[in-house]
Amino acid sequence: MDKPVLAYVDPSIICFILFLLMLLALALGNNMRKIFWQSEEGETSGGVNSLMGALFGLWSFILAFTFGQSSSRFENVRALIVDEANVLRTAIIKADLFPGSVRNQYRADLRKYLEERIAYYDDAMDHVKFNKNREELSKTAADLWSTTVVLSKDPGTKDAAAGMALTLTTLFDTGIKREALLAAGIPQPISFLLIMLALTISLVGGFTTPTVKRKEWIVIAAFALLASTILYITMDLATPMSGLIKPDTGQITIVNLRKLF
Repeated sequence: MDKPVLAYVDPSIICFILFLLMLLALALGNNMRKIFWQSEEGETSGGVNSLMGALFGLWSFILAFTFGQSSSRFENVRALIVDEANVLRTAIIKADLFPGSVRNQYRADLRKYLEERIAYYDDAMDHVKFNKNREELSKTAADLWSTTVVLSKDPGTKDAAAGMALTLTTLFDTGIKREALLAAGIPQPISFLLIMLALTISLVGGFTTPTVKRKEWIVIAAFALLASTILYITMDLATPMSGLIKPDTGQITIVNLRKLF
């Protein structure tokens, strides 16, 4: 499935462009007022001001809801990474239940799987390395499962293989959940809606302001900057793999598994 258009653009670039567009929209709205409201330049339009308040309230509501969803997703990702680390640790420990040569094979494959999982997180911004890493992960997972299937047919290792099979299926399922959560972001229609509402608010704000002087520009620029920053944080939280804010406290639990080898 193709990614949404906005998924290919860094959130910081989107929000910086939004900041500039908000200022331009305000200036455009103010010029429109001077053209269409020349005779009432010093008056205030109650209906338009009500619309302004309604738009701002709607934008705030959607942004708050989206921020809550992004924050919740971020926490779920961090918790899921810890769960994956715990399951992987269990698999490494269970490898000791097998005879020497089998144990060494398991530990070698599990160490490879561990390094590939760490790289999966570190190489998220490099699409070539990321896609190659996913292929290597699938191959290593298949090797681990094939070894377990063969051992499950041996009476001497049948019971240990059954326990390892259960741990591996849990590990693979957790990895799939982690990948789905990490790849998820803000739905594109909501992102476009937030951007369009922010620009509309700026346009209406400029239209309802008789004259925009230096002091007004300072206040307006501060609002635009704050709005863009909040939107950036919201979008960044929704993409914990590639964003500035990352679940490093969860990832470090996987990195620490290297000590088991």
